[in-house]
Amino acid sequence: MRTRAQSLAFLSVATFTSVVTGARLAAAADTIVQVPVDGLIDGRTVSTISGTTITPWVATQGVDGDGGGDGYVTNAVEAVLVTMGKTVGGKAGVALPDDGMFPASPRHPAVLLHFSNAAPITSPQTHQIYINATRGAQMFMFDVPTATYSKMFVFITASEGAANLTITLNYAAGTAATTTMLKLPDYGVGGAGANDPVFFNLIEGMRKWGSMDNEGDGTSHTITGIELHPSATAMLTSIQVAKTNGSHCVFWGATGIATSAVTVPTTGTGGAGGAGGAGGAGGAGGVGGASGAGGAGGASGAGGASGAAGVAGTAGAGGASGSGAAGAGTSGSAGSGSTGAAGVAGTAGAGTGGGGTAGISGSTGAAGAPAVNRGGSSGGCALAGTPTRGDTAWLILLAAGGLVLRRRRRRA
Repeated sequence: MRTRAQSLAFLSVATFTSVVTGARLAAAADTIVQVPVDGLIDGRTVSTISGTTITPWVATQGVDGDGGGDGYVTNAVEAVLVTMGKTVGGKAGVALPDDGMFPASPRHPAVLLHFSNAAPITSPQTHQIYINATRGAQMFMFDVPTATYSKMFVFITASEGAANLTITLNYAAGTAATTTMLKLPDYGVGGAGANDPVFFNLIEGMRKWGSMDNEGDGTSHTITGIELHPSATAMLTSIQVAKTNGSHCVFWGATGIATSAVTVPTTGTGGAGGAGGAGGAGGAGGVGGASGAGGAGGASGAGGASGAAGVAGTAGAGGASGSGAAGAGTSGSAGSGSTGAAGVAGTAGAGTGGGGTAGISGSTGAAGAPAVNRGGSSGGCALAGTPTRGDTAWLILLAAGGLVLRRRRRRA
């Protein structure tokens, strides 16, 4: 995994445009493609540094000794090795660029390889093809962003002798593949010769570094480029490299000059999702790939719930009937009965909520009946209201008493 600007360069095939002039380089409208090979590279051939801590190249993944002999270092690593007394003559010589970037030259466009001091110390840099099949496959293949290319450059070092390579270019739409057989020079004897039409040195004049990063050997070591010429009209889709003899090879990467629109070989996971309806979230967008499918629109928001119907108001209770209080009799006068007050009308209950029914008004209480005096405290016979049965009896007794008194008076 890369966490630097290099990552963007490999994932975005239009990162670099040609700014170098010369008949052998790209025209102004062409695109420099740093081919993404993350699925292929799996080794660490270069010692890198973070702060003052050096992470050495990994044994079995070096540039010679079938991977176990020596490796390369970056410029910053070599500067520290000078202070540690590990360089030849106590001086810094030629080493690899700290960020993996090689500027364009009259022979090749700008090239970005997969090592860097800024990358995680576990990130892969290269891919090994060992001397024989008991240690690994003798061929490898990688996809190329689909386009037409005027040139494709593949970067490999060969050790333990020159490497016999068969390189096959594969195309889209049924176009027949093209195959080229090459003998890649050993990196330790200077790599490519001057003015070779196929091979060139991306970097040269380096020493090599042992398992403890001690610098040794001569200044004849290189990373070599192979210049390929794909079909001018067919869309290149992939490249296969097969080693057919007993040399050891390290694959570093590939860079092309595209002459058409470029399609990234990885599948896009969708564009940004459309905005959702009211209340709904928009669909999440994935990383934009090559014409990725649009993200799904957000679901429409749910409508608000209807308001609950108001509860009908309860009927007001009717007023209680008034009861007449008995008037007190005075001096035998008839007590005057008071009329009971009318009951107060009940208040209509108010309905609450949506459209509640109004409460029913309470009925007015009936007026109280006048009270009947049963005789004042003076025992007067004034009566109020209609006599009752008890009253009649008292009258009869009084009348009878009066007759008896009259007869006694006459006899006397």
